[in-house]
Amino acid sequence: MSTPDICPICEGPLRQARVRAHDRLITGEGPFGVRECLACRYGITTPQLSGEQLTPYYAESYYEDFYEHTGGTGSLHKLRQLLRRRGAERRWQRPPFQLDGVEPGKVLEVGCGAGELLGQFAARGWETYGLDPSAAATAAAARRGAEVHTGTLDDQPWDQGSFQLVIFQHSLEHIPDPVAAVRMAAELLEGGGQLLIDVPNWTSWQRHLYRGRWCMLDMPRHLQHFSPRALTRLGQLVGLELRAVGTNSNAIATAYSVHYLIAGRWTPGWKLWLAYALSLPLLPFVWLGDRLGGGDSCYAVMARSA
Repeated sequence: MSTPDICPICEGPLRQARVRAHDRLITGEGPFGVRECLACRYGITTPQLSGEQLTPYYAESYYEDFYEHTGGTGSLHKLRQLLRRRGAERRWQRPPFQLDGVEPGKVLEVGCGAGELLGQFAARGWETYGLDPSAAATAAAARRGAEVHTGTLDDQPWDQGSFQLVIFQHSLEHIPDPVAAVRMAAELLEGGGQLLIDVPNWTSWQRHLYRGRWCMLDMPRHLQHFSPRALTRLGQLVGLELRAVGTNSNAIATAYSVHYLIAGRWTPGWKLWLAYALSLPLLPFVWLGDRLGGGDSCYAVMARSA
């Protein structure tokens, strides 16, 4: 697939960024690069793969091992699962996932994974719906009580205006055309409904520190790279009203980046647990860095006109 020369969000020129990274999760292939728009700080992975080209990069180990849709065995595996989920739950109790003044209604998560975030919304009184291309993921989300569809926004079954909230939580970066995806998601909102996007922060200080070993790059699966400025302009492009924009972080991401520094690629076992141990004393410095230079993820909350 050819890489565009013009930014699809703000129409600024794209230039090659100083980032080279391999697939550190599954195949070890690469290197991959990023072409970046200096105007809005949006990036696009090069070469950008599509269709069947991406199939080897979404192997069973991606869905079942790394994201643990079906669980695992062994005490260490269960401890890692617990640490990852506790960290995620702490994030979900803060903005942008705490929507003050918004009455519960129907929420759709695009790229719902195992439905853990939907489970949080269900506990707050929301009626939950999930969309994901992985059958293992949607099966896990269904076990948490969500009504699910295995597929993408291109074949989703719901009518326009069906939802009060649509969420992209670390999923928009996997979609080839983010402008079209956000536009389709906006059409699923009722008047006054809100769209929540949470993605890796391309402008994070951690990206500059870890460079090609920053775990949030996750190339070539991450086709797009966003900044708070890019999300703001994306919302404006599709006619949504910006309600909030900012950054947040997940503590476990530090452990994964340290793991890539140690092992070079995803290597379950003692090297992973060493990374956990080494990252713990770093967390106060990560917290301070996030306050000064932005967290490892960025978010935007937007609303459709009433």
